[in-house]
Amino acid sequence: MEGREPSTRPSRTTPASPRVTPALVKRPRFQTLARFWEGQDVLARWTDGLLYLGIIKKVDSAQETCLVRFEDNSQFSVLWKDIFPPAVPGKEQLCCVCNSQACTPDNKLVHCGKCKHAYHQECHVPSVPCDTDSSGSSWMCRQCVFAVATKRGGALKKGPFARSMLQMKLSLPYQLKSLEWDPLHLTNKQQCYCYCGGPGEWNMKMLQCCRCLQWFHEACTQCLSKPLLYGDRFYVFECSVCTRGPENAWRLPLGWVDVSHLVLYHLSICCKKKYFDFEREILSFVNENWESLLLGELTDTPRTDRYSHLLHALTAEKDR
Repeated sequence: MEGREPSTRPSRTTPASPRVTPALVKRPRFQTLARFWEGQDVLARWTDGLLYLGIIKKVDSAQETCLVRFEDNSQFSVLWKDIFPPAVPGKEQLCCVCNSQACTPDNKLVHCGKCKHAYHQECHVPSVPCDTDSSGSSWMCRQCVFAVATKRGGALKKGPFARSMLQMKLSLPYQLKSLEWDPLHLTNKQQCYCYCGGPGEWNMKMLQCCRCLQWFHEACTQCLSKPLLYGDRFYVFECSVCTRGPENAWRLPLGWVDVSHLVLYHLSICCKKKYFDFEREILSFVNENWESLLLGELTDTPRTDRYSHLLHALTAEKDR
């Protein structure tokens, strides 16, 4: 969304263009027909699940990617499936998924009240209820609901947008079984994750569902009481698709070695360096974020005792 800064996106201007297999996602057909152009203003979904404003600098039809320059002047290669242009004038009567205007009494065209894109009721995921006003004055499409409801630290939990998002999350806009995973089930070739179908990195604030094993962005989840740390896998999580309702998340117990390891990893990602001063950086971070760490039985540890516990963990577990 406008005004958000991609905090985890490195400041570099040379695009990375790994060859990936496009996911089987229900996406506008005009994207698959490469109807992007240089200089076009778009929203692009990043690996954190959020949308950012950008301008297309180059279109690569062979790779199905666009080189997008973001507001911080960084440039990255983004898959077509993760790029969302505004409604094209003159195309308001064409479904943006199937590119057809043919309708039936049970499958009418409905317009999103926010982005003005048109969808057949059956082309949208989930399908649009039959009693929805075709003008779309009060109906919002999946992309717009996610654009409004997703936030750093976790999506909205209360209000009409939160309720709409939960309904959208009961189904995925892609075929989960079609994704091709690595042996550890950390990444897939299609770069398709979460409820939003966007890109992701498992160690960059994502939760893995213990039932379907898919990864979900922190920004798209509605069950977290505190923001995630980078690399934090100390959760048992169930997604809305598997529960057929609200998500579930349970914090696993942590020992001092786990806390030390997690904090070091988080700091290394945030600060982009390898070594840290124990008192000035590591201990300071732990004390300042004590409540957010959700440490269970360790929560009652007096501030004066944390120094010795952390220092012992760091010196006694050098292999880890």
